[in-house]
Amino acid sequence: MTYGDGKAELNNLEFSPEFFYDEVREGFFVTTMMKRYWASQLKVLSIIARICDKYGLKWYADYGTLLGAVRHGGYVPWDDDLDICMLRDDWEKFFEVAQKEVPAGYKLLTIKGEIEYNEVIGRVCNTDVIDYGKEHLDEFYGCPYTTGIDIFPLDGIYNDSEKEKDRNRRAKKALNELNEYTNSGNRTDPAKLKKLVKKVESIYSECPVSEAENLALMPFFITENNHIFPKRLFEYTIKLPFENTCINVSARYDEMLSIEYGDYLRVFKGGGIHDYPVFCSQEKILKDKLGKNPFRYSLNMNELLGSVSRYVTRTMKQMQGENYAPKKKKVVFLPCKADWWDSMEPLWKKYSEDESMEVHVIPVFYYDSDHSGCIGEKHDERDLFPDYLNVEACEKYDFEGNHPDIIVIQVPYDGYSTAMTVHEFFYSSNLLRFTDELIYIPCFDMDPPEEENDKAATAISVFIEQEGVVNADRVVLKSEEMRTFYINKLVKLSSEDTRQYWEQKIVVLESDDNKEGDNKECDSIEKTEAVVIDKKAEDYGKRRLAGAEDESAGARKLIIYYVGISSLLKYGEDALEKIEESFDIFEDAAGKIDVVFVPGEQVLESLKDIDPKLWAKFEELTNGISNRKNIVYDPEQKALLTMDNWSAYYGDAGPYVRKCVLKKIPVMIQNYEIRKN
Repeated sequence: MTYGDGKAELNNLEFSPEFFYDEVREGFFVTTMMKRYWASQLKVLSIIARICDKYGLKWYADYGTLLGAVRHGGYVPWDDDLDICMLRDDWEKFFEVAQKEVPAGYKLLTIKGEIEYNEVIGRVCNTDVIDYGKEHLDEFYGCPYTTGIDIFPLDGIYNDSEKEKDRNRRAKKALNELNEYTNSGNRTDPAKLKKLVKKVESIYSECPVSEAENLALMPFFITENNHIFPKRLFEYTIKLPFENTCINVSARYDEMLSIEYGDYLRVFKGGGIHDYPVFCSQEKILKDKLGKNPFRYSLNMNELLGSVSRYVTRTMKQMQGENYAPKKKKVVFLPCKADWWDSMEPLWKKYSEDESMEVHVIPVFYYDSDHSGCIGEKHDERDLFPDYLNVEACEKYDFEGNHPDIIVIQVPYDGYSTAMTVHEFFYSSNLLRFTDELIYIPCFDMDPPEEENDKAATAISVFIEQEGVVNADRVVLKSEEMRTFYINKLVKLSSEDTRQYWEQKIVVLESDDNKEGDNKECDSIEKTEAVVIDKKAEDYGKRRLAGAEDESAGARKLIIYYVGISSLLKYGEDALEKIEESFDIFEDAAGKIDVVFVPGEQVLESLKDIDPKLWAKFEELTNGISNRKNIVYDPEQKALLTMDNWSAYYGDAGPYVRKCVLKKIPVMIQNYEIRKN
């Protein structure tokens, strides 16, 4: 079975080669190895899902995984783990039957099953050792690291408040005993430690889910008095798109996320309770064992010395005037992917406007590659570049004979990427033979780190430590903030003695589009976040979107009106009445706007089974749309594929909210609690 956009069932996972490419999502750099780790996690989840399906057990995405599914349609870009939860009875049953169901080599971690495991949550891992053997890498998409999924048990909260107070008191006392023992430094008795942990778990799980109106994740409930959920939130599951597949979530995901995060549409790129990436300690172990990282470039001091020597020689020649030439300078740009051209355009424009420059644009082919070094499909995107570039054929240009004064590249990997590559002729190390100056411009535009050691800093560091950065004579960046980060990172990788070298080599391109205070392609996305609006603002907002407040409005505007299942379940018939009110307001603006009403896929697939009465009324509502002047019903969701035509988005939270924010398309989140009367 496949879902919208060709997403497949978990039990039939497939990843295209492009999935593993380095990528920038919402300004955050996601590495190839992180993609491989994500894929490996989804493989483990597919095993969990298969077992649950076989035994009729329910599981739900939780924490950042649920947030990612609803807000991003996949992983939160700056997140690296995958969490799910189960009701206690299903949790116990799962770890009982999974003993005989998981594939060989998998590890099930619970306090009952593993002597050295002392956590009250459960965990399923694909292995307990780092494995960079071919068989393991082939099965887990090139990820050598131990990959696991935490499974949180949901336990009942006593309906009787006095009983719950007593349980809280006993649980905190047991936790204090456990903490005192673990902090004492005398943990020589594993049996005693295990006994203390089991005592805590016993108290956590003593109220049966069947007898409770509310559930909680006990480690947080007991210590923080939060993560409390009405049991009704877990009555029904639906599937939401997640990366290239779909995962189980509560049908009332909006309520669940609001409890966990409050205004969950607002983005915060920090947080987390472990180092980033989650496999960083394993990566260090592997690097120390092998003397290098086998899956990406590691700074080579001999290569750096060669680059410094080249830099000194070139500088001396310039000082002596040996490089002076009255003829035009030949400049060759070697872009790769067409959608990366934007990174090169400012420098290309600057050189093209210089009469002393003869500029050539020669796109190079790129190829898929994999963790084992196998080369896959060839990609030729020459026809996708703007016509005004007059691109030339890379296979016909005589680099040796022409010997360009400057070559500009944007692919820094040489042969070290495990996801994509270019022909070895176009490696930076080889191009040095054919030019006096090699310039590297990063192909990605990513947000600079907010702090020295935050997640963004860790991720970008991988992209900085590349052979193209070492070999290039100049590295051209877009902002002073990123330049400072590059320099500090490279000095840390080499030595403080190299600081002057990096400061001379790494520059910021000065252009009309990149002046101080105006050097971010997307100025503070977080300042344009979607907000829930009050009555006055809502009425004004709808009139504005309808063009009533904009006398200069000419062409009719296209408004996408999206409704998801979670809001319908939460507000029931009141939600339908709210939608009708919105239809009336939009219809009043006929002639100025067109509205496309798009129900979420889960509304059409699951609402009838969950609430037949509400489904019947929803059908009645949508059947009446044909009588509206300027509102179109789009159950096939065709409008979601044409974002460039949207004037604004209105409706419920979902991944398209973030996409609109990134494209600077106006967004308003529908507030069902605001009514006419």
